[in-house]
Amino acid sequence: MNENVNHGRALLWKAIMVFPVVWIILSLFNDVTFFHSTLLGIVLLLLSYYIGDMMVLPKMGNMTATLGDFVLSLIVIWGGLVLLGYREAFGEALFVSIVLAIGEYFYHLWLERTQFRNKADADDVRQY
Repeated sequence: MNENVNHGRALLWKAIMVFPVVWIILSLFNDVTFFHSTLLGIVLLLLSYYIGDMMVLPKMGNMTATLGDFVLSLIVIWGGLVLLGYREAFGEALFVSIVLAIGEYFYHLWLERTQFRNKADADDVRQY
């Protein structure tokens, strides 16, 4: 993992993106309990941050990380809903995954611009 990343700030921005999407699409529009949608959001937030944002993004770039986050989101939401006893969960999982993938693309741009700079780049910027 990149030692220059402010993980608290990065996780906060990701949570601000993930939770409203999961709550609105799953709990408000589809009869998933708030507790279950929050639980799925937490699992998705932590897995996608560690795997997609900290491992895939720095090595393979934004498009690969965004596609990976889409697939991971689909698996976590769909699998989680099925495990929690919800039927016909694929459509909801697909919709959540599409909306989050759009957000992830822009989130990755922000991460690359503000969090993945190495120390030498940050020092050069401060000199000017």
